[in-house]
Amino acid sequence: MEGVWVGLLAFLTCGYFALAGFDYGVGVLLRVVGRDERSRRVVLRAVTPFFLGNEVWLVAAVGVLFGAFPRLEGELLSSQHTVFSVLLAGLVCFTVAVQLRSPAWDFLLVGGALVVAVSWGVLLGRVLGGPSVLWGAGLLVLFSLHGAVFLAWRLPGELRRRAVRLAVLLVLPCVAFVVAAVFTAGSVAVPAFGLVAVIAVGLLGGAWVALRAERYRVAFACTALVCALPVVAVFGARSVVTVSVMADLSTLRVLTWAAVVVVPLVLAFQWATWWMSRAAR
Repeated sequence: MEGVWVGLLAFLTCGYFALAGFDYGVGVLLRVVGRDERSRRVVLRAVTPFFLGNEVWLVAAVGVLFGAFPRLEGELLSSQHTVFSVLLAGLVCFTVAVQLRSPAWDFLLVGGALVVAVSWGVLLGRVLGGPSVLWGAGLLVLFSLHGAVFLAWRLPGELRRRAVRLAVLLVLPCVAFVVAAVFTAGSVAVPAFGLVAVIAVGLLGGAWVALRAERYRVAFACTALVCALPVVAVFGARSVVTVSVMADLSTLRVLTWAAVVVVPLVLAFQWATWWMSRAAR
């Protein structure tokens, strides 16, 4: 039972990073890819059909954390209070700015996306024992790459060419981040993180090749997996989730029935969102 809930928390968190990561990447790059108001609207229209569906993964992961791991939730909130406060502020600003978007909201939209990406990186860096500045910058670059690849897939013409150029330029900094993260990781993270890093570099190379070959969906799949790998590193590098921080067995049994209903709904909603907004490219 405990293993099932640890796996579910890892799965939902990976899904959030793999999908919502390109939301924040698009937000960071909004005024770089879109150089006038018309093109910025085109950029945002590419991502808005997926926005709420991507955020559902975070809601579900937080629900699992609060319900099945109440003591872990308390430990994280107390030890990383400042990071979570900044992260929440960034999420609110970004979400509001996307929903109410106008030129006047661009500062909050870009700034909120940047704050969310950096905050997640700082949090992961602290959990893995690496430099917070490195991880903050690394997640920002990685999410920006993911957003650029998504736009390369979904946008036409000159906007696509701009996104492709950005994506190609961002691959090397992402590789540099992965390598630096390995050499600066805390001792608790080294055994598991080495394999994760090798996979990440391979996927980044695959994304670069796919971009050059105009196989944008393949490149997107590669960067989505890379965005999920830091979560894999967290769960593999240390016992951040143990039986001692979990709810009692009777509570887990009750929650399991809720999960049997909720998780398929999350997956169905995600599938429906992508199916209705599918692109031929």
